[in-house]
Amino acid sequence: MGDDTLIAFFANADAVAQRIQEWNEYRLKQEIAAKERTIDIQVDKASNAKATQLAAQKLLKLQAWNEAQTQRQKLRHKRFEQFKELLFWAGAWVGSGRSGTLFFLSGIVTFTTLGLIAGLNWPTTIACKSDSGGCYLLRLDKKTVILPQQFKNILAEYERNKNKSKHLKREQGIGNGEQGNPHK
Repeated sequence: MGDDTLIAFFANADAVAQRIQEWNEYRLKQEIAAKERTIDIQVDKASNAKATQLAAQKLLKLQAWNEAQTQRQKLRHKRFEQFKELLFWAGAWVGSGRSGTLFFLSGIVTFTTLGLIAGLNWPTTIACKSDSGGCYLLRLDKKTVILPQQFKNILAEYERNKNKSKHLKREQGIGNGEQGNPHK
């Protein structure tokens, strides 16, 4: 029976040792959990402080943005009021009858100017009195303008070409009747 007693004792001792080990593991887990809670609380406090600081910065930015929007709104309202005044003035001016006369005169001036510019630029070549006159200044392609100092040169060149042409025709026998019958 001695062996049975020892077996029962060791089985009991193993059970007690197992419970002590479980209790120590439980206590260790409790301590770890307590430390984790302490760390979490400290992190929460630090993050709350940081979050509060960030929230304060965001609030300041939001207030500044709100003030800027208020200023923009005031400026828009002021511009709208100015535009409204201008619109009422323009309406009164149109209603007075003077606008029709001014519109008619401005139309005449505009279309006359456009016609003058088109008339000066439509021909391929045009003669102008000087290079400081309106004829020359309104011309878009200034290379096609003939000025008085160029006129004599152009006439002389034309006469030379004309004489060369007559001389070439005489040499080739064009116009003498010699070309008509080659068997003579």
